[in-house]
Amino acid sequence: MSIDLAADLQAYAAGCRDSKHEQALLRRIRALPQPQRMEIIAPLLKARWPGALSMADRAQLTRGDYVVILKRGLAEANASSMKWWMKATVRHIGWRTVISILRDVAAPWPSRGAFALYWMPFLFSDYPLPPALKEECVKLLELYEREKPLPFLPASWRNRGKTNRPFVFVWDGRQIRSTEFDPEK
Repeated sequence: MSIDLAADLQAYAAGCRDSKHEQALLRRIRALPQPQRMEIIAPLLKARWPGALSMADRAQLTRGDYVVILKRGLAEANASSMKWWMKATVRHIGWRTVISILRDVAAPWPSRGAFALYWMPFLFSDYPLPPALKEECVKLLELYEREKPLPFLPASWRNRGKTNRPFVFVWDGRQIRSTEFDPEK
């Protein structure tokens, strides 16, 4: 690992963000062998530098590194910052892996896994949920709602299947139609 690069990153993290300087640092990070990239990014994540997740997203880390980053977010993030942890990792590991990880950490509201569920629809426009995973997503929501309702899902979600009428509700600013989460359609 380049001591100079680590020192340059620490100095950069202490100052103001500059896109040209950040691009130059990212080129140096991507020039490192794959295993060393996470070693150089990890101290920035640990220090909770605001640009660390953006750098990690663009550093071309291994898939396993992005899984580690998401799990770290599930251990450390608050309700607001969870969005950035998800945004930095979802496109690298895919929804199937994200759903699997969230299933493993399932706990009633308020929990970090539930915070991640809250942010999922905000990422659908950039990283759409594949139709094959919609049933898995429904099961995940039901798992998190088992003990206590998720406050961000409306009553129409809980009443789905009880009537034959389609419904539309807003989940975090995105309109969700019953057919999007109906595994039979």
